[in-house]
Amino acid sequence: MFLATHHALRTSGACHPIAPTAVTGWLKTIVILYGDYSHLTHTEKLMPSAALPYLPKLPKQPKLSKSEPPAIRCPTSIQYFLLFGFLIHFLGVLAEPLRFFSRSEIRTGPEFAWLSDTMKPYSQWLYLNHGYFFFAPNPGPGHLIQCKLSASSADEPSGQESSQVLLLPDRNEHWPRLLYHRYFMLSEFYTNRYAPEQVTQELKKDLEFMQTWASDKELYDLIQSSIVSSLKHSRNVEKVKLRRIERLLPDSQQVLKEGWSLNDPRLTSLLSETMIEATAIEPIDELPNKASAGASR
Repeated sequence: MFLATHHALRTSGACHPIAPTAVTGWLKTIVILYGDYSHLTHTEKLMPSAALPYLPKLPKQPKLSKSEPPAIRCPTSIQYFLLFGFLIHFLGVLAEPLRFFSRSEIRTGPEFAWLSDTMKPYSQWLYLNHGYFFFAPNPGPGHLIQCKLSASSADEPSGQESSQVLLLPDRNEHWPRLLYHRYFMLSEFYTNRYAPEQVTQELKKDLEFMQTWASDKELYDLIQSSIVSSLKHSRNVEKVKLRRIERLLPDSQQVLKEGWSLNDPRLTSLLSETMIEATAIEPIDELPNKASAGASR
């Protein structure tokens, strides 16, 4: 290759500073060095550059068209199917929050209640109906169950009963924390299902309300009787009386300026079981197991 290059330079006159064919000779030399002449014989490769015009020219390779690949389009039937699935999932996600927003102490919005009932199988399957706004935006009051247990004793005079008071949940008695949490959820569930024993005469005129109240009262009585039966069996007592207790959270002024604690008895009150009484909330001076009465969530 070096001899061929040297011979080409000498032939083209590139060694002479004023040779008019110097540039042309260099270009031909570059073509010889870097061109694709694998089809030439060894003798043809050693030919001078002046003979390049006489070499047979190869046909030019046709340029390949740079066409873009065809776009892949989803069939229309599949698009409608995916859109339908998206709408079902979207309604399943919104069903429970809409029902929660539209509910009140008396009833729930009928259109959102229908949507929630319709989407219930799908919501339960994907666990989309969990408790929204749990402790949000701010935790509300806590609820406890005060259980008065009474058992007749043969050693005591007739007509007298020995009794004890049990609190659900009790932070000192219910351990580990998971057991305490189960009783805490029981007390909250029992309070949320509350239905008054009696209603006012004005509400009795509302037939739709009375139907709802009768259904809620039946469920509330079933939960109450289940708790009573369980306590009778586990504590070996004859009588059990349940009372609902509400414990409020102190505000910043009560804590920082007045020095209230979470266990302050002024934050605790007994909730009434009926709507007839004039005083719906009865204050409690002292709770049993006072150290554990301030059970936190």
